[in-house]
Amino acid sequence: MNPNPEFERQLLLECPAARLGSATAVLGTIFALCYFLDDYRFGSISAGAALSLFWLITLLWGARQSLDSIVDEYRDRTWDTQRLSALGPWQMAWGKLLGSTSMVWYCAGLCLAIYTLAAGPGTDLLHFYMYAVAGALLVQSAALLLGLLAVRRGQTKTGSILLPALIGFAVVAPQLGDIAEMASLSGGPSPRIFWYAWALNQPDFVQFSLFCAVFWCMAANYRLLAQALGLRKPPSAWLGFIVFLIVYLGGLLPSGSYALATAGFGVCGGLTYLGLVAEPQEAMRIKRLLDYYRQRNWRRVAEEVPLSWLSFSLAVPFALYLSANRVHFAWFELSLHSYPLVALLLIWRDCAIYVYFCYGKNPQRALNLTLLAAVLLYGVLPGLFGALGISGLSAIFFPLWADSAFAALLYAALQCGAVLYLVRQRWQHAV
Repeated sequence: MNPNPEFERQLLLECPAARLGSATAVLGTIFALCYFLDDYRFGSISAGAALSLFWLITLLWGARQSLDSIVDEYRDRTWDTQRLSALGPWQMAWGKLLGSTSMVWYCAGLCLAIYTLAAGPGTDLLHFYMYAVAGALLVQSAALLLGLLAVRRGQTKTGSILLPALIGFAVVAPQLGDIAEMASLSGGPSPRIFWYAWALNQPDFVQFSLFCAVFWCMAANYRLLAQALGLRKPPSAWLGFIVFLIVYLGGLLPSGSYALATAGFGVCGGLTYLGLVAEPQEAMRIKRLLDYYRQRNWRRVAEEVPLSWLSFSLAVPFALYLSANRVHFAWFELSLHSYPLVALLLIWRDCAIYVYFCYGKNPQRALNLTLLAAVLLYGVLPGLFGALGISGLSAIFFPLWADSAFAALLYAALQCGAVLYLVRQRWQHAV
């Protein structure tokens, strides 16, 4: 057996004898009080307290520990030392995830032990453990992923990074609690969920979805750590993630090729935005990509191609297919049309605006400036001209309001061309 030095280091840092003893004493006192309140037995009060403490410890504390395991390395300037070590990205990924949360899982294990003693005779403990552990690992691995993305952008202040994690906790925790409660109850028919032509057991499907989410979070952590260690790899994992999401979400929509194409377009469009924000936008990277292309060095081209370009390219065939099946929607008294090619050009325009700001003098503000531009282009300007009764000008800024598909495509193409021209000018100055 080859030990993981990173896991051992984190274990020694997080689990000294004094901390183990104090954590055991605090939890023991809480559960002793619950034992007395339950008439000298482990009953419903003990079970509720154990379950609540488990979620608080594994989600809140666990997310903070996972986040700090990478952010502290950059803040304390010890990351360069780790980069020079012989550790691979996979060793570092699970070593940081499990090592930094070792104390968390010790306390969570005590909570699960009390819950096991207090659970009723009809409780399906095996399924409950699977839900609980998978849900906690999902939040912790997502927090580690958030930390890796933050340090790539130069953010090392835990407070600003932890805020999205806390928002995610507020959203995820109640649902995980309901899922765990559903898993802990046995007897009676389970609800069914339809995925493509199969009627599946809903608890099993949710459990499968949790495990898939944990897998893809760890795959993302592995790829980001590989890039941080200077290892070049083609975007095969990103392609696999896109295919998985299309197949997964397509099965939840009504059957048919149109629904699958809608899922594909939505997934590729959303991941275009995500890939754009997640990766650093460097002008020299595009220059290297063009040089490799001229040299016909296809492996280097695959390693340098931005993930947003890949996602956008895959969205094109879905947009072409959906263009033959235009649908009209009425949302909140706003007449919006389904123009997939126009929506694709708007995605391109938004990404170009973000890249334009990234190539400027203050790239740290690129995301905020892009969001401000989106508010103006999607909301303020179309709404202003619409309120004045000048719907034609509204469609210029928000082409989905246009009654003609040709006019909408023309407006979107003009916007896209203008922004791309500005990006090209700024890129030439940057390189």
